[in-house]
Amino acid sequence: MDIVTDSYSNISMAQLQAKLAQKFAELEKVEQKDAIDKVSNKDYIEQTNDPTNPQNYDEQDFQRVLEKFKRVDSQIRSHEQIHATIGATTTPISYNYQQGPDGKMYAVGGSVRFDTSIPDDPKAAAFKLDQIQKAASAPVDPSGADNTIASQSNLNKVLLQLQEEKNANQ
Repeated sequence: MDIVTDSYSNISMAQLQAKLAQKFAELEKVEQKDAIDKVSNKDYIEQTNDPTNPQNYDEQDFQRVLEKFKRVDSQIRSHEQIHATIGATTTPISYNYQQGPDGKMYAVGGSVRFDTSIPDDPKAAAFKLDQIQKAASAPVDPSGADNTIASQSNLNKVLLQLQEEKNANQ
């Protein structure tokens, strides 16, 4: 195909193969560049105590990864604190930690155990289920577990109301 006229009439099979080979080479360079970009944007740094193996990261990588650890730690702590502030809990907040590139431990996950005991009084039970639902869905970015707890609390509240209506009609 002639690149200028988009016509196949003026090109031989050898020229076509040469142009295809050239295009494949260009694509290969793009793929190699993408692979290098992926490796250079990793979210971790590899540290070694081997003096024969020099550092394979630079200060920007170190700072970027460290900032990510700090940001995630802050988000996790805030998320779990919101749960604990709104809902009645049975245990302290529990965090999962990972060591950052600076050697410090950062929270990368966490959980709070809500008091899910249901009072015998239907009004107190409805209030408590409402409180659990609000505490589970309070963070801006609720997790799957948060959504499940909120849904279960809502379902239990509906079942409690249906039971009250059934008892009232008997």
